[in-house]
Amino acid sequence: MKKLLLCSLVLLTSSCADFQQGMNSVGAKMKEVNAALTPKQTSGTQTTASAKQVGTITNEQCKTSVGKSKAYFEQLVGFKLNESNASGYSSMYESYNLKISDRKDRLGGNFAICILSFDPQTSKVTTYSMPT
Repeated sequence: MKKLLLCSLVLLTSSCADFQQGMNSVGAKMKEVNAALTPKQTSGTQTTASAKQVGTITNEQCKTSVGKSKAYFEQLVGFKLNESNASGYSSMYESYNLKISDRKDRLGGNFAICILSFDPQTSKVTTYSMPT
């Protein structure tokens, strides 16, 4: 009985150590993924008339978006627009919700958005919407 108890204690201790080591590696991988997903700001100031914050566009850029390319908006927001960050994605359209930096929502908060719909074949904006 003592041998069985001792063996189970040894197994339990080694499995706890393996579990803790596994959790440490999961934590490190999560940090790597988070760093990869976080938009990087370049050193220096932005010289274009783009949005003041990474990931946002201005009200005027939203209103004049029809016909502009996806690459143009990727440059403005500072990250790639793809299916993982799209609000709607199919073979017929791609839709993205981008925050507007210089406009308030209807409740006075800073959550005004511009919904851009791209044609996936041409990668150009076909419609835009600014819900109130």
